[in-house]
Amino acid sequence: MRSVSLKAEIEAVFVVTLAYVTLFAVTFLFVMPVQGTYFHWLPMNISLLFLPHGVRLLSIYLFGWKALFYLLPGHIITWAYQSFMLGSEQDVFSAVVSIAASFFAVCLVFRTWTRHSESELRSHWQLILIAGALASIGNGLGHAFIYGGQLDVAWLTLAGGYLIGDVTGLFALLMALIFVSRWYRIWSNKV
Repeated sequence: MRSVSLKAEIEAVFVVTLAYVTLFAVTFLFVMPVQGTYFHWLPMNISLLFLPHGVRLLSIYLFGWKALFYLLPGHIITWAYQSFMLGSEQDVFSAVVSIAASFFAVCLVFRTWTRHSESELRSHWQLILIAGALASIGNGLGHAFIYGGQLDVAWLTLAGGYLIGDVTGLFALLMALIFVSRWYRIWSNKV
């Protein structure tokens, strides 16, 4: 019985990591270059559609406190890519801040730190978006604290950009999951 549980945990880590890294790559390799063409005045560290934020929130929503550990490998992989390949000065602890802010936001909105079922996703999508907005604000505050930034107009502009990107990324991923789940239910009833 324990080996089945361990296998399920390893599969969950793999799926969450794969989703996070894949959507990070889509965001940085496709979304941001297209965005740069139309919104060239935006800083290149702001994505107006940051899909990995959706993975963070939905993982915590679906897996509860265990998602704290499921998300870590994907964050470390993307941090390493940014640090070693792109020369980012972002600290590895920024991953912990992002995950913690998302976890606390989901706990605050849903008043629990346990998992939710996939069947509740359609009825909770608005609360998930609220949790996503709170997580984005918490993430911005946490990063301002880590990097010693002041909460001034420049920070508000950056935090506003992150908030837009995080919430639109979460919304896009949430709608895609609801659509796929609906399509799967229809398809499985026909078979």
